[in-house]
This record gives sequence, C-alpha cells and structure tokens, in this order.
Amino acid sequence: MLRQYIHWRRLIGESVEIRQHGQIIRTGTVDDAMADSTALWIAGDATQPRTVYEAALGQPAAEPADRPAADALTS
Repeated sequence: MLRQYIHWRRLIGESVEIRQHGQIIRTGTVDDAMADSTALWIAGDATQPRTVYEAALGQPAAEPADRPAADALTS
C-alpha cells in the first residue's frame, strides 16, 4: 500500500512535492488545507497558479519536500 500524509493542515507553510505514479507533478508551498485532509491548496507562483488537490478525486497527497521520495496517493 502506498503511503499517504494524513495531516495536511500541519503542512501549511511547508514546501512539498505532489507525486503521482512516482513522478513529481507539482512542487510548492502549501497555502491552505482542509482540517479533515480532504483537500489542500498549493500557493501560486511565477509559473503556476494556486491549485487545489482533492483526496476524493484520487489526487495525490502532499509529502514534505525533505522526506524520502514515495508515491503518496489517497485511497
């Protein structure tokens, strides 16, 4: 089973990597997150807009950028 970071609110202000199928699909700073970890927002930057990632849609969960690489998909 793939690892999932459960407490997304604890990531607010942290740099993270969003991974899907072993590939980094987004890096950035967590701007906000739902208390129940159903969604989080990566802050916009010069190249990408603010983006929401939702667990219910099977989108990947965030992993802190300083942790070892791992696929992190929601179930």
